Amino acid sequence: MNTDELVLAWVRLLFKVDAPRWEDALTRFENELGPGWSVRALAVPRTYSIGARLRDGRELPLSAWREALGLEAAVESRVVDLGAFSAEGLPEHMAAAFANTRGLGLAVRVRGVPSVYALETVNSRRHAITPAQWVELLRQQPHPDAVREALARELSASNALNHRAPVTAAGLEDYLRSEEGASVLDFLGNDLLAELQRTLRRLDAREHVPDALRPLFRMNDPDFLDRMMLGVERQQEFIPSSKALSLASRATGLDFVALVDAQPFARKIWERVAEHFNLNRFSEDADEFDAAGARDRLLRDPENFWNLSVEHLMRQWQGICQAHGAAPVIPEAQRALVRSTYEEARAQDKGFVPPEEQLLLQEEEEGYQVLRFQELEQVPPERLTPVPSPGAEREAFVIALREAQAFAQKEQSPFAEAFKLARFVLETDAWRLSDERLSDERVEVLRAAVVAAGFSDHASEILGRKLRLLTHFEQFHPAEDTLRGLLACALADVFGGMGSWNDQYFETPEAQATYEQVSARLHAALRAFTLANLNAE
Repeated sequence: MNTDELVLAWVRLLFKVDAPRWEDALTRFENELGPGWSVRALAVPRTYSIGARLRDGRELPLSAWREALGLEAAVESRVVDLGAFSAEGLPEHMAAAFANTRGLGLAVRVRGVPSVYALETVNSRRHAITPAQWVELLRQQPHPDAVREALARELSASNALNHRAPVTAAGLEDYLRSEEGASVLDFLGNDLLAELQRTLRRLDAREHVPDALRPLFRMNDPDFLDRMMLGVERQQEFIPSSKALSLASRATGLDFVALVDAQPFARKIWERVAEHFNLNRFSEDADEFDAAGARDRLLRDPENFWNLSVEHLMRQWQGICQAHGAAPVIPEAQRALVRSTYEEARAQDKGFVPPEEQLLLQEEEEGYQVLRFQELEQVPPERLTPVPSPGAEREAFVIALREAQAFAQKEQSPFAEAFKLARFVLETDAWRLSDERLSDERVEVLRAAVVAAGFSDHASEILGRKLRLLTHFEQFHPAEDTLRGLLACALADVFGGMGSWNDQYFETPEAQATYEQVSARLHAALRAFTLANLNAE
């Protein structure tokens, strides 16, 4: 069970409360959730808040939304399936990994008048800069038209990947101020800023940041990690990025050997190269290198040089020279092959921006997330059909779980236990969830029961986390079957991103095809059973 589903169930159950008990129920619910949630104000820093945007444009927290519906009138509400959405055309079980794709909403009827609200997640801005300040920044640049063209190309390329319309230079400012543009800025802000800097450098200009906007930007120390990795005892070997030397791509291992041999302390450098080779051996059984062996390796196979970490080897070479207080000796034959890393980068791209000059956007420290019910302009009549009962959907869900478990066991997938545990929750007579409050002690008893039933400690840990979600329903006194259904759905919802059931891959085409079919059936059954339980009385 994800956050969207929790919020849908909470709001539906709260709307069932009659007017005289509304304020008391809301207060108890608020106290149960704790300070990490807000139901009386929206966009509260460092919280989740619950509210609605009405068709007339008003945005209200949950408390005011209920008042706007009319406290004196009874509210009928139920969770509805508005259809999953995936711009990439992914199957629904794959699209479930992404935010705002599940398509669940709330149908509300007050005095016989229906409304439908789609639940969406609205995040606070990732960066402190606003769209209006972005527009101001663009207008302040030395070549604003060229910058607009460059940023429009960058945005259009990103939009093409996400099935959104291209952006023109003339329409750039309006786009940035739009809801979609503001959302894209959150993800591409630093990329756009880098493109702005590169564009201006290609025109022999530099970016201009007005004093009023300077607090919105920051710079990183590009050498922080390199300094830290050297350790205290080797700080004298540190080479700033701005002074680092690199080798031209036409150089070979023989050129590097010549560079090392030209130094008065060549043996020390070869010892460091040998140390690097030994740390990066493919097998612990492989022979170790000493200084002479490291040198011989490059002499024997000079063409394989670029398969090594050449940048690291050059840093060792230059760093040891620095530690000895000497400038590197560069033989005449290699002089054209050694150049400043920055000079090499500028030769390849005039728009190169040194890392210490790269601007970055300041992060927004007071983030928040709003679970917002967006009132739809039109009520889809097909979404207002009767919801099947949990009992009718339970059978299909159990069949899908058995099929998924059998397939996962056959393919030796670790997810087999998740499907088995969801079935256990639905079918066991070993315990009941509604007999007493789900305190920490009670949760531990239930965890011990599943271990006794043959499940792993990992399964027990997951069960404990999911059980704690149910505590937020206890004040509404749900039935035993509803609690079990919600818990089973939470355990079987394995459709996420990296590391989830969606990330499984099977070697044979037959197994992969079966996996896709099993996943689609399980996801459909899970969705239907979840919907039924969210609407259970």
